[in-house]
Amino acid sequence: MTVELIGWDIGGAHLKAAALAGDRVVAVIQKPSPLWLGLSHFHQAAAAILRELSPSPGCRHAVTMTGELVDLFARREEGVFGLLQALQEQVPGQAVEVFAGELGFLPAKAVLGEHVGAIASVNWLATGYLAASRIEQGLLVDIGSTTADLLVLREGRVLARGFDDCERMRCDELVYTGVVRTSLMALAQQAPFRGEWVGLMAEHFATTADVYRLTRELPEYADQSPAADGGEKTLAASARRIARLLGCDLESAASEEWTCLAQYFRERQLARLMDACRRQLSRNLINCHAPVIGAGIGRFLVQELSTRIGQPYLDFVDLFPKHSLPPGFHIADCAPAVAVAYLARQNHD
Repeated sequence: MTVELIGWDIGGAHLKAAALAGDRVVAVIQKPSPLWLGLSHFHQAAAAILRELSPSPGCRHAVTMTGELVDLFARREEGVFGLLQALQEQVPGQAVEVFAGELGFLPAKAVLGEHVGAIASVNWLATGYLAASRIEQGLLVDIGSTTADLLVLREGRVLARGFDDCERMRCDELVYTGVVRTSLMALAQQAPFRGEWVGLMAEHFATTADVYRLTRELPEYADQSPAADGGEKTLAASARRIARLLGCDLESAASEEWTCLAQYFRERQLARLMDACRRQLSRNLINCHAPVIGAGIGRFLVQELSTRIGQPYLDFVDLFPKHSLPPGFHIADCAPAVAVAYLARQNHD
């Protein structure tokens, strides 16, 4: 196996990579990379990925990013150039191209300040372009550790109303909620407990990873971020963190009660995502038989959303020929990395 092209998705919390040999995905890897703590975390993650992939000397690299937003950088322009420089340091002498939306791919060394707006936080567009080229119409919902992207696809086009993060959030095409890192205090101000509505402490005591551990839906391989308290990721530890939101100890209720509470937070998150889905569907750009396409490590929620909406579910991986990958991350988990790799390959065909 000779890795000829690597697609990179540089996020603020994780670094994702998809390796192509010919026209096949041969590996998909995600590593923790908390950029807000410094670029050293990017370098550690990138070096580890490159060791695993062992790319050929002539390997090409295609990159998209959202990590320029982290508060390590004073401005997005600083973030874009800082991350591009860091990646080029990891792959010296190899070609690095940057996905710039409608501008296509730009050589990293040729990127100018005027290009930043087309490069920053457009990983969703890479996913949309690739999916739109492989399906007639549908609603793509990519739920990751931190955010959810919702894209209406039709006749080869991504029918987005927003482009930058602010516009996309206003249009519910970007929803800041995910299945690992979202603080539970962002989902509700109160919760039902023993027949009463109990106010929640506005503290970062627990996250959605705690919820989806208790519901047994979060894949263990995708549970890469530290817990809110830096503690264990066991069922008991997850329940203890949720209990703390109510000012309780774990031992003050049965385990079933904490699981029931986790289900409540799950419903709150689903309600927020359902509202965003309904808003996209209300544009009447796709028909009622169009599939809801699920991507991201949280696509188990997309399956639930498609059932509630009453439209068929299609997994992002089903847009590709059958692939056999090692256990762990695969095509649908890291859709933007896979997409940017394929788009870059098509760009050179």
